[in-house]
Amino acid sequence: LVLDDVWSKKNLEDLLFEAKGYKTVFTTRENSIIPIRDGSRPYEMPVLRNEDSVKLFCFWAFGLPSIPTNYEHYKDLVQQVAAACGGLPLALTVIGSCLRNQPWTYWRSAKEKLSKAESISQYHTDKLLNRLETSTDVLDDESKQCFLDLGAF
Repeated sequence: LVLDDVWSKKNLEDLLFEAKGYKTVFTTRENSIIPIRDGSRPYEMPVLRNEDSVKLFCFWAFGLPSIPTNYEHYKDLVQQVAAACGGLPLALTVIGSCLRNQPWTYWRSAKEKLSKAESISQYHTDKLLNRLETSTDVLDDESKQCFLDLGAF
């Protein structure tokens, strides 16, 4: 059983059980909900190295694993935006997708906003949320309203 992004110990306990040949893998941002059992081994995912960050970012921004040759003159800007995502895969994916086909002035603005985002969380949660906030800037007014309505639930 694979559970992604478990937020509470109760949710996890409701789904955990032991059976021969059965394993549970789950992801969480909260170390406090990890049960200590025989055979369980928590693994904290490190952030991506710079080289891997640029590859993932470029895949979502350009559809390629590297900066396209016709954008070489923007190489520094692309690398700065990718670095500003802090090695966080979700931030690289969302920001890369949002910057796809956007004018370079928008990229510069995104880089400035991303570079100002600072984390106060040991588990990168705040850093990720600060960086994802930039992704809503690309939405038109109607899409922003729909996003806010959905977020209210």
